[in-house]
Amino acid sequence: MNSLILGSGFGLYGYLPAISVHSKFIYLNKKYKSKFLRRNELTKFYNKIKWFNNLSNIINDVDYIVIAIRPIDQFKIVKSLINKKKFKHLFLEKPISNNPKNSMRLIKYLEARKVNYSFGFLFEYLQWYKYLKKKLLKNNRFKIIWHIKINKKNKSWKYKANQGGGILRYYGIHLIKLIYDLNLINIKSNLMNKNLWRSEFYDNKNNLLEIDLRMGIRDKFKLIYKNKILVNSKNPFQKIINQKKIDPRSFILTKYINQNLFKSPNKYNRNIKFIYFWDKIERNK
Repeated sequence: MNSLILGSGFGLYGYLPAISVHSKFIYLNKKYKSKFLRRNELTKFYNKIKWFNNLSNIINDVDYIVIAIRPIDQFKIVKSLINKKKFKHLFLEKPISNNPKNSMRLIKYLEARKVNYSFGFLFEYLQWYKYLKKKLLKNNRFKIIWHIKINKKNKSWKYKANQGGGILRYYGIHLIKLIYDLNLINIKSNLMNKNLWRSEFYDNKNNLLEIDLRMGIRDKFKLIYKNKILVNSKNPFQKIINQKKIDPRSFILTKYINQNLFKSPNKYNRNIKFIYFWDKIERNK
């Protein structure tokens, strides 16, 4: 199979090593070439890369597409691509689109055209997530503390909620998907501002999960169960991200790609309900 990656950030250092496992060739725009060559850990994939200038010239050779660009642009590029050809699968980065309304429109658009797609929510592939899920029996209490170091000099879209960035839509969206998948869909409390999201969710068995997500002065991630710290790391992935080595999230992305590559489990109704839940959280602040 041949793959196309759109996105020169996480598309390169995250998805490229993961999708290479199944790809004969990977198409990249020539404008990404300088970024690619600056990442020494990616040079071993060079022989698999086919560089292009004009997307129209190579589109018929592509089977699978990874779209990891600004959320505000994803809907537009998806429509442009699937009007050209029917692909085997689209892998789209979270948070789908820049807000719940546009995310809903995008999913309905894909479903109406019977496109196979999936979204890169990765927490479900982590061991601590599986442990948390296993312990959701009755009257159990959990807390997730996730502090993200803020870069005050960074003015990218990742800090702008209207473009699909910000504390909730860019970071918290992983947690919203986790909460929804665990069926903790009742909101006990909910507080959010530009740099903070603090909330409590519970289910019909009276299990409760407290969330404390904020921009801070250092990176920190903790999962606490009955006052016992189960995970204490710099990030949810429990791996140190080092630009000189393959990003550890790539190995998690490999699991995500493997799961969705051939099964194509769109799960339309659950996707729609998840977005309603996301919208409910944003409104109930």
